[in-house]
Amino acid sequence: MTIKQRSRKPVSSYRLSAEGVRQLKDLAQSMERSESNVIEIALDRMYREEIRFGYQLSEKNGSFQAASITDE
Repeated sequence: MTIKQRSRKPVSSYRLSAEGVRQLKDLAQSMERSESNVIEIALDRMYREEIRFGYQLSEKNGSFQAASITDE
């Protein structure tokens, strides 16, 4: 009998819109990865883009806009 290793990562819960859940399920299926893994990959990619281009997302009037980070 094969013993399956369980992840020792902490568990977190987030509320997603119906559209976000649909996109997550579609990506997980098309990438043949778990939903948790898809979220981790997406966060890593977004984080690297933010760092590379020096952008900071800010919410204005209910929508998110990228603003350049400047040293003061």
